Amino acid sequence: MIYDIIVVGTGAGGSTVARELSMKGLDVLMLEKGDFIPSGAAAGKIKTVELILDQEEDGQKFIEKSEKYEFLKYAGELMYIEGVGGTTPVSLANACYACTTCYSNSPTAQFKIHDLELFEELMEASRDMDVGPLPQRLTGPVTRKIWDATEKRGYFVEPMPKFIDYSKCDNCGLCIAGCTRGAKWDAASFVEDAKNAGATLLPNFEVVKVLHSEGECRGVEGLDSEGNIKTYHAQRVVLAAGALNTPRILKNSQITDGVGQGLFTDLFISVGGFLKDAGLNQELPMGIKSEFGAYFISPHFSGQLVTLIAEKGFNPRNNDVVGLMVKIADEANGSMNEDGSVTKPLTSSDLKLLTEGYDKAVEILTEVGVDPSSIVATPIRGAHPGGTAAMGKVVDRSLKTEINGLFIADASVIPQAPGRPPILTITSLAKRLAKNIIHEVLELKN
Repeated sequence: MIYDIIVVGTGAGGSTVARELSMKGLDVLMLEKGDFIPSGAAAGKIKTVELILDQEEDGQKFIEKSEKYEFLKYAGELMYIEGVGGTTPVSLANACYACTTCYSNSPTAQFKIHDLELFEELMEASRDMDVGPLPQRLTGPVTRKIWDATEKRGYFVEPMPKFIDYSKCDNCGLCIAGCTRGAKWDAASFVEDAKNAGATLLPNFEVVKVLHSEGECRGVEGLDSEGNIKTYHAQRVVLAAGALNTPRILKNSQITDGVGQGLFTDLFISVGGFLKDAGLNQELPMGIKSEFGAYFISPHFSGQLVTLIAEKGFNPRNNDVVGLMVKIADEANGSMNEDGSVTKPLTSSDLKLLTEGYDKAVEILTEVGVDPSSIVATPIRGAHPGGTAAMGKVVDRSLKTEINGLFIADASVIPQAPGRPPILTITSLAKRLAKNIIHEVLELKN
């Protein structure tokens, strides 16, 4: 059988393309490396890969001398998840528009360089995903304290836009586990829409390479759940396997120019301390944000903070921890290694943003009432890898590769770090790609 299109990956990008195309009557096959992720159990599916934080010479000297920023001396890690819905089941539902009002080098600005405007698709995706700012009634008491303390320090605060149906939300604080009430959107719902429209889903299938000849896409080859090699045929393939898997598939397919380089991860740390019976862990996470250009700060509970605070001589429960996330737009200078690890050199710009953000977080936490002697920061982590098949290098403004019929629709194509959750951006890109493919198919039929 020859499908109209094969979509590899069912995260924000793949699910959106599959949904849009199947609803227009195209015969779509969705191939997913992982399996279904039960609601409420998603956090346990998170995997990590080593993030090698090499430093430039100046950065290394800074880290060696620094006693204040202990988090710089820890090993880094990059988090990811594989399964139906991609990373969306463990997302904190942050629907950042990633526009120039927040960050001058936002994806909106980056795409405009390639004459790509996504305003219409951003609005469409926002409607489909129920995007809206966190309402006051769901702003918990500790989040409110953080808001007041942040403003008292002279910083602007605003509600975080989220893809949540607030009428179903009970403010449990467990977004990362996968919403059991159906309040938080995740890409599995788009997968279901695609299936209801006639698309086929095959989970536990690892695509190894794209089949092509004479510059034309022919399909994909991969391994089923029992390790058997299987081939599926289509003249169009959309790779949406994520910024770690998509470049591997491209390289296996002898598509190598510009692939796997220029990786960013939206580096972040969680800064927190002891405040008895605070209860931030029981509030909707990251409900507000303060923007500082290439980084932002938002309330965030992390279990790692509990252990680190205990090492300071305190006896914290989860309920006694107040934390703030500092997320930066790191430079797109990372690369993927053959052993599966990721190298991300810390630049002087990265260090400046992380340490500035840390200092502001300490200010705010102290204003909230956190014991200053308890304040700690987690190791540097990454959760939004991208840039490994960048627009202008691997794909053009239409998300086409050098192979006719082969497209990419995930964070791989974003050239530089947004420093913001990319799910809404990826969904919008996928909507544009779906429109382009539908237009192309209709032209051929006419």
